[in-house]
Amino acid sequence: MSAFLVFARISTVTLVALSSISYPAFAQADAPVLRDAPLPPSPSTQTAPASPAGTPAEAPAKSTLSAPPAKPSSIAPEVIVEPPAKGKSTIYGVVKDDATRKPLGKVRIVLSGKDEEHKRHHQETGPDGTYSFKDIDPGNWTLTFSHNEMLSHTEEITIAADQSKGVNIVLEDLEPVDVMRVTGKRTLIHPEKIGSSTTIPRRVLEEYRSGNDLRQLVESTPGVIADTYGNIITRGEHNSINYELDGVVLPEAAGVLQQSQPATPRSLQSMQVDIGGYEAHDGGGPLGAIVRMKSRNIEAKPKLLVGGQIGGPMAGNIYYDTTGAFSANPQSKLHRLRWESSGQFIGTSYRLVPYTKQYSFNQGMDINTLSKLEYKPNERDTFRLTAGINQSFMRVPLPQTSASLGVKQKQTDMQNFIIAAWRRTGRRFYDEANIALTNAFYRETFASRGLAFDPLPVVNGEEPAINSVQPTAKRFNYVFSAQGNLKKAVKTHHLETGFYSEIRPVQTSYGAIYRNANLLASAQSDGALPYGAVINPFTFEVGGPNITGGITKFNGFRYLQSGWFQDAWKPKEGFLKRLTVNAGVRADVYHGVFGNTMKVAQTMLTVPGVEPFDLNPFKRQTVTDAQASGRFGASFVITPNAVLRGSFSNIFTPPPVDVFVTAPIIADGQTNGIYNGTIRPLQATRGKLVDVSLENQFGPRLVTRTNLYYKKLNNFGDSGVIQNTPLYNRLQLSAQESYGVESRLELKPARDGYGFNGFVSSTVQVAYLRGSGAVTGGIYEFEEGPRAKYPDHDRRYSLTAAYGYRSKRGWWVLADVQTLSGLPNRLDPELFGPQPKRTPRITLLGLSTGYNTPKSVRVNRLIPSSFDVRIDNILNERKPTNLGSPFQGTRFLLPFRLLCGANWQV
Repeated sequence: MSAFLVFARISTVTLVALSSISYPAFAQADAPVLRDAPLPPSPSTQTAPASPAGTPAEAPAKSTLSAPPAKPSSIAPEVIVEPPAKGKSTIYGVVKDDATRKPLGKVRIVLSGKDEEHKRHHQETGPDGTYSFKDIDPGNWTLTFSHNEMLSHTEEITIAADQSKGVNIVLEDLEPVDVMRVTGKRTLIHPEKIGSSTTIPRRVLEEYRSGNDLRQLVESTPGVIADTYGNIITRGEHNSINYELDGVVLPEAAGVLQQSQPATPRSLQSMQVDIGGYEAHDGGGPLGAIVRMKSRNIEAKPKLLVGGQIGGPMAGNIYYDTTGAFSANPQSKLHRLRWESSGQFIGTSYRLVPYTKQYSFNQGMDINTLSKLEYKPNERDTFRLTAGINQSFMRVPLPQTSASLGVKQKQTDMQNFIIAAWRRTGRRFYDEANIALTNAFYRETFASRGLAFDPLPVVNGEEPAINSVQPTAKRFNYVFSAQGNLKKAVKTHHLETGFYSEIRPVQTSYGAIYRNANLLASAQSDGALPYGAVINPFTFEVGGPNITGGITKFNGFRYLQSGWFQDAWKPKEGFLKRLTVNAGVRADVYHGVFGNTMKVAQTMLTVPGVEPFDLNPFKRQTVTDAQASGRFGASFVITPNAVLRGSFSNIFTPPPVDVFVTAPIIADGQTNGIYNGTIRPLQATRGKLVDVSLENQFGPRLVTRTNLYYKKLNNFGDSGVIQNTPLYNRLQLSAQESYGVESRLELKPARDGYGFNGFVSSTVQVAYLRGSGAVTGGIYEFEEGPRAKYPDHDRRYSLTAAYGYRSKRGWWVLADVQTLSGLPNRLDPELFGPQPKRTPRITLLGLSTGYNTPKSVRVNRLIPSSFDVRIDNILNERKPTNLGSPFQGTRFLLPFRLLCGANWQV
């Protein structure tokens, strides 16, 4: 809570500062102020030659992407400007790379008359990034800048006769969606990549489903399958997702906090989901998939967008996006200090997937904000401070009968972080250097009304008994991480080296009241086990001790140190220019400390009928693992429209140490003096991944990709439910083997961004638990015989598709469908009835549509900038999604939902 108060105070101060600073900036927005400062004037441009009329040429115009003023340097070339002919004009300038701040050659520039399109001039920048259009007619012109590896940019210019005007542009790296070649041919494939990546652009972020849920977007990509209760399956693994924000690895939290998200899609410019072909710099967390998020762009011109949604069953949200500079004066240092903040505040009457079709409660509230301060003192340095606040507050849905008896449960999740980052572009010894320091605060709480008896607890498959458990639990992680890298291009080699360090103290506690909810066991006990009676969690019998948070309080610690080096070789001549080879090595060291749990052992000694057991597992334990991992991959351009990729990755995943200490099950007996359920020190997961893909382009708008993968993991990390509760605990299994086929078909919009568009993602996965199929540990094992084939998720099939249209007149529509297959069921049919599948086939339909209001219509501030309508689960599908699952428990789909929204551009 103290961490949250700190974040709340920072947020309040930031909002006050923005409100006091941004309003003067908005007031000046109508003045002739340009978004960024120009490139530094050189002796030849500081005082431009006078025109025949005696009027000096204008200073260079500024662009939305230009850099702040800096001293002249070798990367800020001089532009020699000659006076235009009498009655004519001249436009000149320099184009630079936003990442390296170096001049950008071979940029295609088209100068066209704004109202006279027949007037067109074409030019390319030279090696020094300069260009000039001499002796053109005065008037209104449009400049279009495009490069095969950069986002295109358009600038409108008004120039008078006998005038020389400078327009300096900085182009941003391309969001890897499509590429416009200099020849004008559009290519949608990326031969320089060795990985299996799916890019989600801003358009899809805004239009897909509700527009509020990051998880829905991740699940729309191949290799990722939707599970229930906040879980995601990635190539056979549960919740194995590593999140990056603006190139900074966010410390792992996905396996703990299933109900919150590290950012809202409304704070993102684009995102990329990688499921294979990992490079040496990928790591520091789980490697089932990597979600690389790019936050909203920071602009100098002040902007504020405020909107909201409301619908039913009762739900609504408020979202915002604001950016700008702290001064509208390009000569002021505060003009180089800029902010961007965005987020959403959501309230809903149903938040979690319930374990019963008819339920009570389920209210929820979510806060997701992402705020940035950025300062560019010169062309080479960029300082950025990023703060993310992500909190979720939920009432757990319960059967109506349970609610009427007074059962209440609530849950909270928190993922808050602060990132301080510095980027510097080099010259001789390196091209780019990055360093980032992260402070993260993760917290999960679960509270129950302990005196109430719940006669209808969630049924988690394969549990030894059905008990009514009312838990109270807390889990907290503080994480400090430091990471950085150096990049250098040497001829055809692109080198990178870097490091990642993390320290993570954790604390957990778990307490619960256990009651018997098994009618069959009560009938067979001859009165010894009454229905609803309080039982102890060690033997599930009446009498004996219970467990509380004081007994199970646990302290742990994790240290992680990683370093890597990689080389991407990209030949530029001859036949080999079709080839890209990437090779690297990554070294990881993990050290985990698991605090003593002797209070649990002391409590066990008071259980009636307990046999002597080994006390060593209850003492403080440490685990140290290390591995050098090879990462190798290559891509080959078969034809201009086909790329073949292949990769091999060694995997080393450090386990989390924030386990919940629960009661060992004495009733199951012991092996080698150890009872099942005794806390186990967790070792790192080791494995290998082979990934092959073929990507094809058909015409200027259609691209397909097909993946084949094979993955083998030892000491497989997973998460499992605690008894009959919705709480998850850390666990590890001896091994997992997974393989599958994934495909992606994308229809891109036309070059102007309009027209039909859509995608289809298909995933077929097979996963088996190998070895004993039992839970494993770091210093001791159960001697259980290996099983030849133990199905985990077994066959999984998922298909997600979306198809829509965007009109030049402002309206858009996107329809989506998602279908999931069932899982084999091993529950006893005599108890649960015939159920051939753990979940029946599920089909979910959704529809989103909206309209962007033209400026000519917005004559009043009350008229919104856009409208939208979103519909989820049109068919009102209410089937169980995991009937008796041993990992997630039974869950039913949420019902039909309608959301109507609008936003206003201030």
